[in-house]
Amino acid sequence: MKTGLAGAAAAAPAVASPRLLCVYQHAPTPGAPGIYRHRIYFAELVRRGFAVDVVSTPLNYMTGEVPARYRGRPYVHERIDGIDHHWVWASGRIHASKGRRVANYGSFVAAAGLRSLSLPRPDVILVSSPPLPVGLLGPVLARRYRAPWLLEVRDIWPESAVAVGWLAEGSSAYRVLDRVARSLAGSAARVVVPTPGLVEHVRAHGAVGVDVVPGPVVDTAPTAEERSATRAELGLDDGTCMFLYAGAVGVANGLDLLLDAVEAIDPAVALRVVIAGDGSARAELERRVADDATGRVQFLGPRPKDELRGLLAASDVCLHLLRPDPVFATAQPTKMLEYFGAHRPVITTVPGRPQELALGSSGAFAGDVPALAAELARWAAMPREERRRRGEEAFSFGDANFGVEPAVDHFESILRRVIS
Repeated sequence: MKTGLAGAAAAAPAVASPRLLCVYQHAPTPGAPGIYRHRIYFAELVRRGFAVDVVSTPLNYMTGEVPARYRGRPYVHERIDGIDHHWVWASGRIHASKGRRVANYGSFVAAAGLRSLSLPRPDVILVSSPPLPVGLLGPVLARRYRAPWLLEVRDIWPESAVAVGWLAEGSSAYRVLDRVARSLAGSAARVVVPTPGLVEHVRAHGAVGVDVVPGPVVDTAPTAEERSATRAELGLDDGTCMFLYAGAVGVANGLDLLLDAVEAIDPAVALRVVIAGDGSARAELERRVADDATGRVQFLGPRPKDELRGLLAASDVCLHLLRPDPVFATAQPTKMLEYFGAHRPVITTVPGRPQELALGSSGAFAGDVPALAAELARWAAMPREERRRRGEEAFSFGDANFGVEPAVDHFESILRRVIS
């Protein structure tokens, strides 16, 4: 596959020092938790001769907070891995209400649009959704710069908004967003998606050309020293199996089902579930486990990237959780790829593509609470060396299917074809 993708890139007419402008609302700031595949791709494009501008907001999506160095500043420019990042202001308290979320979307579109119009002329424009309103900048910037634009669809809107209970299907807001989604998909030069499961969804929205550019797996194998130090901080002995969930703690993530599963497991089973993240459901979930004397569920809140590395090192098995909904079955979760890079096996509760990835990488699938409880107990009883072996198989699977270089070869070929 690598040879074919590289050949496609070489076949396209060359453009000297092409410039890419990307608008992506929630790019993580340096040190923020999570894997940011765009930065990995863009840094490699810079190495290959591209100039890249990224317009985003420093507001953290999970916490709704702005890091201190950006706070109170309407605009900050910095260069990260050769990429010119342009951080613009957007209204906060995004988890307080739907109104605050809408205000956040609107303020970012306005600020990002103004900043984008002041940057050097790009040869190609990439606008990433969700949130869907950001996509409106695509045709505006394309007309202003007379450059082609691509729409990236990381999650299908407005269908996903219905799945998490944010919108009612058939409501006036749903109909408006549906028209916007179809208009954008039909007007973009290409539509880019991170997983094959989204291809038919965006084609149903009117996209003519669709390309799959998955997230990369980056080798971040933790050390034995990191594992020992972090487990000591957590008060874990060698005989306790640690399950790690790292990510958003919202209603759609289904962590209440995880707590149900833990409650169903014999207290004699030596396990600890550590949850590192934040979101709208966190406070209620923490109240639920506050009186649990066993201490088998531990909420840590969001953690910076360096601390998350330690938690991954301390873990034995990682968890990918979402509430049951057909929309999620087509997703290729970036979080699972991060787990693969850390050499950790994964249990997922999501059928479809996530289930395929988990089972293909020597992990497991649990479709309901009893199944999840059974899997947690099974993995806790598994010899540590067996869990470690499965973690190595998870990395090998991820590296073979989602390596950085072939993915960037493919992405570059798309950009150059659109430019030419």
